[in-house]
Amino acid sequence: MQAAAGETDAARALVDATWPLALAFSGGADSTALVLAARRVWPGRRLIALHVHHGLQSAADEFAAHAAGQCERWGIECRVLRVQVQLRRGGSLEEQAREQRHAALQGAARDAGCGWLLLGHQADDQAESLLLALLRGAGPAGLAAMPAAVRRGGVWLGRPLLGCPAAGLRAELDAARVAYVVDPMNADPALRRSRIRHELLPVLDALEPAWRRTLGRSAALCAQAALQVRAGAALDLQACRGLPGLRLEGLAALDRARRAEALRAWLGELGVRSNSAQLANLCRQLDAPPQAAMCVRLGGARLWREGAWLRCEPAARAPQPADRAR
Repeated sequence: MQAAAGETDAARALVDATWPLALAFSGGADSTALVLAARRVWPGRRLIALHVHHGLQSAADEFAAHAAGQCERWGIECRVLRVQVQLRRGGSLEEQAREQRHAALQGAARDAGCGWLLLGHQADDQAESLLLALLRGAGPAGLAAMPAAVRRGGVWLGRPLLGCPAAGLRAELDAARVAYVVDPMNADPALRRSRIRHELLPVLDALEPAWRRTLGRSAALCAQAALQVRAGAALDLQACRGLPGLRLEGLAALDRARRAEALRAWLGELGVRSNSAQLANLCRQLDAPPQAAMCVRLGGARLWREGAWLRCEPAARAPQPADRAR
């Protein structure tokens, strides 16, 4: 896959620049391998290890102490970020903890003046992410799994270990007698990712020993497809866009697949999450006669028809039908 110009420039800056480099450091095997690799590659560079303490496990204090102790031995600055996870109604604790962990890491990296935040995800993680997306029925964007480089939260996120098998990283650490922590959640059978890791991946290993490489290639191809879909959606969205919202006539001129992607892109700009079922429902309602009442709720937003336009505002601000009638 050919890198975009912005990604190429960012990667060059990662190699050449002298500003500090942030490293997500849980204390586990993968992030330990990442920190040691960064020390070898950039011996004179200021490295800042960021450890997120969200208190979800009884060993959280021990994990933080281990991370701080290792960094002290290595002569690396370590910052412990304490995060309190606020569980949203109907949400997944694992997903929300991950979101808040990434937000904390990006904020700390940005505040420290780091252009890049490196993460320790490896080839097994990438395969697991692809399989999880398949089980969710995801499209190309979801099946693209984790990008090697992407700009989010004001910093570049890099995953330099995506081509490395987990077992190989652990074997190197064990051979060098480097200590790392083992998160018990990684073996929790209540978590789908854990069951994939311990029950499904061994089966794949027997059927197709090169599964890491082949699944990684599939993720890269899906990333290419998703890029093309986003580019087409951006053009369709530009043709429909106006100050009040989106022109219904322009949306109606698109087939349902292109319309759904344009709506997904628009809602994403507004900070509204949507899935395929919600977009399909929205498209069905848009196909109804213009005189039919329409009001669709997506998360904290409400969408409705108003004359020739599709409007979207947060529910608290959206005008009520009686208000629109006046």
